[in-house]
Amino acid sequence: MQPKVHETAPGVIPQDRIRLAPERTHVGVPGQQNVAEPQIIVIRDGDGIKAIEVLCTCGQRTRLNCVF
Repeated sequence: MQPKVHETAPGVIPQDRIRLAPERTHVGVPGQQNVAEPQIIVIRDGDGIKAIEVLCTCGQRTRLNCVF
């Protein structure tokens, strides 16, 4: 028997694979005690803000360019 194929966009979990639970849960790395916070870095050009970078705890860096 072939497994059911879900035709969704990549990275999207199909609705029938989601289960809602009444209690809250923490998602993180097993055994990690201290939960780090993401960092916000403001990139300036003189007195103005050129961009804002968000450095995720996973290491991913996202730059938001400010266009005025």
